[in-house]
Amino acid sequence: MRTCGMSALALVLWVGTACAQGVGGAAAPPAAPKDKAGYFANPDIQNIWKDLEARQVLNKRVLEGGTYSINVRIVTPKDAPLAHAASLDIWLVQAGSATAVTGGELLDAKKRPNSDDVAGSAIKGGTEQPLKPGDVLYVPHGFKDIDGFRAFLIRMDTK
Repeated sequence: MRTCGMSALALVLWVGTACAQGVGGAAAPPAAPKDKAGYFANPDIQNIWKDLEARQVLNKRVLEGGTYSINVRIVTPKDAPLAHAASLDIWLVQAGSATAVTGGELLDAKKRPNSDDVAGSAIKGGTEQPLKPGDVLYVPHGFKDIDGFRAFLIRMDTK
């Protein structure tokens, strides 16, 4: 687990290069640097949050590493709980609050198009964990009681 946490921190450092290149547009996310670290300046992050909110967009991929990615993510009450078949998520909470629901049974599960992921309507019998800024959550997958929840989502392939 310590290796996974260190990898997550390294990825957050790498993403800075992506943020320095701007906020808007539909361009492909920058590739993860392989020969240097990046820097994630707080003003750049704040501009991404503002841009997403203004455009009512929930996610911006800011770094693409092939088998991993980093996204700036806004979670809303409309987001369906998910089960990932071939990836894991690490959430670094930046703002707001939510209750993560992990484990349990995914109700009304349906495979998502173009993915091995499964979405459901709710999670029955899961474990609830309140989240606030500064918390880190490994592999959730549903949220409730959402209030301004903003997080970095680091996704890694497990295959």
